[in-house]
Amino acid sequence: MPINLQDLRESNEFLNTILDNMGAAVLIADENYQIHQFNDSFLALFDSATISAMKSFGEVSGCVNAVRENKACGETSACAACVLRHSLIQTLVADAPVNRKPLERVFYIRGQAVHKYLRFTTRRIVYRGRTMILVIIYDVSDIERQKVELQRKQALIDEDLKAAAAIQRSLLPEGDLSLPNLRLAWKFDPCERIGGDIFNIQRVDDDQVGLYMIDVCGHGVPAALISVAASQYLAGPRGLLGSGCQLASPATVLNHVNAAFPFERFDSYFSIVCMSIDTRRGILTYSGAGHPPPVLVRGPGTLEMLDRRGPVIGSSPGDPYGQSEVRLEPGDKIILYTDGLTENRGRAGRAFGRERFHQILRESGGRPAAELIRGLHEQVRAFLEGVKPDDDISVLGVEYTGAAGHHYTI
Repeated sequence: MPINLQDLRESNEFLNTILDNMGAAVLIADENYQIHQFNDSFLALFDSATISAMKSFGEVSGCVNAVRENKACGETSACAACVLRHSLIQTLVADAPVNRKPLERVFYIRGQAVHKYLRFTTRRIVYRGRTMILVIIYDVSDIERQKVELQRKQALIDEDLKAAAAIQRSLLPEGDLSLPNLRLAWKFDPCERIGGDIFNIQRVDDDQVGLYMIDVCGHGVPAALISVAASQYLAGPRGLLGSGCQLASPATVLNHVNAAFPFERFDSYFSIVCMSIDTRRGILTYSGAGHPPPVLVRGPGTLEMLDRRGPVIGSSPGDPYGQSEVRLEPGDKIILYTDGLTENRGRAGRAFGRERFHQILRESGGRPAAELIRGLHEQVRAFLEGVKPDDDISVLGVEYTGAAGHHYTI
């Protein structure tokens, strides 16, 4: 069937329309980097009103090296290291196409130095009986600048999170805290840089010590802010220290906290366990709000669950909390923890589990608090097999010595 010249002409017009209106710059160049054809997008990319063919790419585009040295493509001192030149040579000589390769360079456009981020694609073609190179150039400058700005902002956020993590850690037990008749050891392992777990020890005098552990629902910054707010509240006049000369009872503290942190105000809730210890008489008083029950380890193999608790803080503003007492014997250890310790899952998808946790306490209950907590934490991390925890892990061990003891942080 003979070719209809009118159809061919209309087809060429259609293709030219597409080329001139597509977002990418298209050009055809020879082995000397002289441009033979280009589309309107090429003019727009380098802000040129018009150019004539048979000019070098460096001359037309305003390549920084060609302009500053007043030389054509292939003749400047920087051409040997030029990514575009190397790619064109490989495409022409070895028929090795390039797909969206990045090119970052300064171009002089209307006399002004403009930093552009480009990506280019090359193909070897035959044009007018000669072997030439088809080059398609995409301007991704706006995207790359946005990426750089996002990276800058992310760096600032990371610095802020680093500072926030330092503030949160400063609210954990002090490293030089000295408590008669008690030995302390703890581990804090947030699943993100900052987390919703927080705990601390507060001392009135040699005979009165209070402690708490909090686990805020959720992770990251929102949970951390609530945990810090709750920690600051517990350090205030309606917290553990009460009037400042005598510890408030755990039940009183939880009732105060529950009234101060309603769900409607914070759009979140948290669990807490609160304790006071009379270190001279060896009396432990405790209460909880939705928190995993602490474990009292009475020597190797004997565990008691300190399971006196009401609903989580923020869920039931009218429900009062109660408390219970237990007498401590020298060598007894109280283990407080958040559910991240037992509920994080390893590679096999299984949770560490409360049974495994209790078995470790039975086997290691006779060890000093520092060794017990260190060994427990190591076994949890080994179980996870390098899997990033999806919940914060906190554990605090308090050993009652019945005599002058020492403080350990590990």
